[in-house]
Amino acid sequence: MPPIIRTAPRYDMLFSEGIFNGTLIIGPDPLGAGFDYEVYLLARRKLRSIGLQMTDSERGVEEYRKIFSFNGSSIRARIRLVLGRNYSGDLRELWRETLTHEDLIYLKTHAGYGRHLSLSDDVSYFTDAMKGGYDHPRRKPYQLFYLDCCKSEMYYKDVLRDYVGDGVDLILHKWFCDYRIVGPVAVLINELMKGADFETIVSEMNDEYGIPHFDVEDDPADMRLDRKMVTYSLSKN
Repeated sequence: MPPIIRTAPRYDMLFSEGIFNGTLIIGPDPLGAGFDYEVYLLARRKLRSIGLQMTDSERGVEEYRKIFSFNGSSIRARIRLVLGRNYSGDLRELWRETLTHEDLIYLKTHAGYGRHLSLSDDVSYFTDAMKGGYDHPRRKPYQLFYLDCCKSEMYYKDVLRDYVGDGVDLILHKWFCDYRIVGPVAVLINELMKGADFETIVSEMNDEYGIPHFDVEDDPADMRLDRKMVTYSLSKN
């Protein structure tokens, strides 16, 4: 019998245990840069705008909670917002723990910035943990990864596939992006909690993103205004 090819992520599996835990990691910036702090502040405001209330905080991480209804059941949502540069703990260990236990994982890093600046050393915070392997008997059977960075497919997609296999769905930026746009992740969370269908979620996230950002050095062939940010790489079953 041929394998079943899905056309949408398995969002319902995110709420199967009555909880919805997500971690949003912003950064780390390279030393001396301030992109991620701006994004962190905007992400904080966006989370509050969709009804999440901050319940705990320490240096570099804030915790937000909300109870919502999904298919007649009450779901307890907890979202951690992490500023990588200021995080007081071991960021790599937090990443490993996140890989094992979280339902939604949002990662915004500087894999590159056009062709004039490469920050791939910062990417190693996350790719090395996966390349080395981190087996855990209680790893989530299904996770949703949202990779919000330039060249995210180049730096992350194959590594993630090798690490987690098919028990994951990826949301990837298009090749060119604006680092300060963080709203779509809040739209994603909000639409998930509302029980929106796949097409609605894609449409709402793309509407939030707006017109793609380009650097002056970008190839003119890539400067097409129809390049919205959301692409999905669905697992095979």
